[in-house]
Amino acid sequence: MATVTGARRRPRRWIAVVVVLAVVAVLLVAAEVAARAIVPQVVRSQIVTNLGLAQDQEIDVRIPGLVLPQLIVGSIPQMDLTADDVEVQGVSGDVRVDIQDAPVWGGGDWSSAKAVVDLDENQLRAVLGRVDGFPVDAVTLRPPEVALDTEFSVFGVSVPLGVQLSASAEDGDLVLSPTQLRLGGVDVSADALRQQVGPLAGSFAENWRVCLAQYLPRALTLTGVTIEGRHVSASFDIDSAILRDKGAQEPGSCADGR
Repeated sequence: MATVTGARRRPRRWIAVVVVLAVVAVLLVAAEVAARAIVPQVVRSQIVTNLGLAQDQEIDVRIPGLVLPQLIVGSIPQMDLTADDVEVQGVSGDVRVDIQDAPVWGGGDWSSAKAVVDLDENQLRAVLGRVDGFPVDAVTLRPPEVALDTEFSVFGVSVPLGVQLSASAEDGDLVLSPTQLRLGGVDVSADALRQQVGPLAGSFAENWRVCLAQYLPRALTLTGVTIEGRHVSASFDIDSAILRDKGAQEPGSCADGR
């Protein structure tokens, strides 16, 4: 009889184990759902607060895989952020950020963080319009370069001048360099332009150096510029000091280069 009773009790134990496992599974699923809902909101709140963005700024935060195990480990291997029409210091653009190995609990560093800021033609003009003497009204995008189309008055006659400018990053600045000059529809060299137009040629035959530091957190460094379609795409490296250093979160200065 004792053997029969023991045999009857074993199924009940298995049922209890199954119930416990089911409860644990439900709790884990609930915790994962909660983590996936809460973490993006925390990330967004920190970005808005630390960078002084508009309170209603929409930021899409994507974390591949299960979030809960990553929180337990203390590091998020991959995090992607996207936001449209982000405005900083009166300059706006669409932003994409890729972060590798983001620390969860603070105090650590990520292994890599890169941002791409896309500017349309009007947004580019807003940036270039802050450069003294830049003919911002003449700017158009002609991939893979920037074009300037203006006119000079030579002996009372208006002569069209077209300049093609390549865009690059140099020591954290945006540099626009003339690659082609057309005076009255004819290709000319920079020296020929100076000889024919004189001082009026001015900076059209020179590089334009555009400091972006004053519009961006100090932790961002411009590393590359491309022009595709109707957009300028500026690539940045992001120092993880931005996570904890208020100075790294503040806009830089063109006076000191950062």
